Amino acid sequence: MAELDNVSKKVLDDAGKERNKILDEARKKASVVMEKAEGEAKEVHRNGKLRAGERYKEVLNIEVSREKSELNQKALLYKIGLVDEIIDKVKEKLASMSKRDYEKFLKKTLKVLNIDEGYYQIGSEETNIDGKMIESIRDLKRADGKPDFKKGIRIIKGKAEYNIAPDSLIDSNIDDIRMDAALYLFGKEKQ
Repeated sequence: MAELDNVSKKVLDDAGKERNKILDEARKKASVVMEKAEGEAKEVHRNGKLRAGERYKEVLNIEVSREKSELNQKALLYKIGLVDEIIDKVKEKLASMSKRDYEKFLKKTLKVLNIDEGYYQIGSEETNIDGKMIESIRDLKRADGKPDFKKGIRIIKGKAEYNIAPDSLIDSNIDDIRMDAALYLFGKEKQ
């Protein structure tokens, strides 16, 4: 029986050694798998951080661009408002021009338009112009009929008809005036 015990003990020792050998190999394989998994996890984490950073930058750039656009739009609307306010003040100033200044304005305008004869009508609410003033400036005759406009003067020369009033000259050239005023006020800005 002692031999059986020795054989059993030997089989158990061999089994224990085999088991330890298998466990050591399993631990080594597990260690290699764990190291590989940790490396892959770190790589996935690093790639995720990079992609997240890139996405953050994209979203940030989009948001910054949107905010810049909104600010530029508000600034532009403010500038347009300033230009329109100035134009309105100029119109008010022209509307309250003295008779003497109005006469100078008419002389200059008629000279530029090359009007030296014809017929005229004065606006129904015009206070700065009278027949004597117009007839003293050029050889114009009063047209028959009631005027269908309020301010300024209408001159008929042959088939041509000219409506002359300081504010109508501004209105007819409003786009150019706005551009010139904006350029004067704000200069050329970086785009």
